[in-house]
Amino acid sequence: MAAQVSKEEIQRRGRYSLTIACLFLLILLGGGLSLPQRAIIVVPLGVAIFASIREIRRLSKVSATAFTRFGPAIALGLSAVLLVGALTQVVFYGPQKQYEDCLTGANTGAAQAVCNQQRQHSILGSFTEL
Repeated sequence: MAAQVSKEEIQRRGRYSLTIACLFLLILLGGGLSLPQRAIIVVPLGVAIFASIREIRRLSKVSATAFTRFGPAIALGLSAVLLVGALTQVVFYGPQKQYEDCLTGANTGAAQAVCNQQRQHSILGSFTEL
């Protein structure tokens, strides 16, 4: 038989879920910005990681089931992967910024192909500089 969950516990879980959903919406919106402004997604990612760790710790203190901790663990993992992706863009900032600027002025398929070629050469060049 399933254990009864108090109304306060349901409200806490609901607040956490709503918070994480809003943070991921901000991350999604921030990911669509151009490169210098895209760095802002590190803030909601950091908050999502903090909130997920805090929720996992709280759930383990109240002896919640493993299934209950599954949601915050997934949110934590997804936030960590997205944070690594955002920080990786710092490494490739120069080539990626040049590529975005090139694409802004590229009006034809041939011009876009030139931008893609320049991007490939510049990213491979970034690997050799590391």
